[in-house]
Amino acid sequence: MSRDMTRMLAGLRDYLGVGAALTSITALSTGHSNETYRLEGINRILRMPPSKEGLLPPYDMAAQHAVLDAMGRHPDGPPVPKVYELCTDGALIGDPFFIMECLEGEAFEYVTPEWVKALPEAARDAMCAQWIGAVAKVHRLPVDAMPAPARSVVQEAQHWLEVARGAEASQDLVAVLEDLVARPPRPSGPPCPIHGDPKHGNTLWNRDGHMLALLDWEMAGISDPLLDLGYVLQFYDQGAAALGSAGYELPGWWSRSRTIDEWQTMTGRTVIDMHRYEAIQVAKVAAIIQLGVHLYESGRAPDPRFASWAAIVPPYVALAVRLAAG
Repeated sequence: MSRDMTRMLAGLRDYLGVGAALTSITALSTGHSNETYRLEGINRILRMPPSKEGLLPPYDMAAQHAVLDAMGRHPDGPPVPKVYELCTDGALIGDPFFIMECLEGEAFEYVTPEWVKALPEAARDAMCAQWIGAVAKVHRLPVDAMPAPARSVVQEAQHWLEVARGAEASQDLVAVLEDLVARPPRPSGPPCPIHGDPKHGNTLWNRDGHMLALLDWEMAGISDPLLDLGYVLQFYDQGAAALGSAGYELPGWWSRSRTIDEWQTMTGRTVIDMHRYEAIQVAKVAAIIQLGVHLYESGRAPDPRFASWAAIVPPYVALAVRLAAG
């Protein structure tokens, strides 16, 4: 299903009370994850669920709005965009949505931008300090600062096991997730707020290396923060599974050991069973990729991008197996 942009424009002009000041709507990201649009003329961002079958349901706009609002209001929270209107009436423009601040910055994940390459080594070191520092800020918050629900490490692994099974994943992926459910990594301490997807691709920067915001909070919750650290660490030493590690190759970017040491200092926690936390996160990515392939092959999502994902799954599964084995 494609968006009716004329309907969206008319509905938003009326709902926001801005009339012709909202000149047009520009798609920034669409498809099978949360959709993001720039509202031209009023300097705002629109977030709404995917118009097609999504990879990561449910897409609860009210929950995402609540998390961003809570993080932004907390005096010790990480930098996030301000959130404004929330509309849960899907009839207005086709789906529920919320409006948030438009920050003028750049994100990178798969290709290292020239401006990052041109920065001094010390500036890239400072970028890592800001990024990991923002993630650690989340982990230092009290549990009641996070409005999203709790999910134990076992429940996290079980969730991705169910996704893998539903996507007709390989027996190797199913087996490694079954093992992680049966023998979960030990806790680093009491549960705390986590981001759920704290990769550097979910950070926004200006070109002097100043971090503007930590983005994409739809997987946030309360759990062991080593799940977040494991997600960050999976981008080191991926081998044939290398994906989304732009910038890691540059002088000044923190090494794996430096990232662990700094995170421990920032949070006061000690890393334990890190390879199995990483295994959960790599298996999670493999399950998501396999789901995209399954949706494409079953005709439920005729997106040609998903067809190319099939080649990525085996290296991810192999990496998850290796990490789980220690």
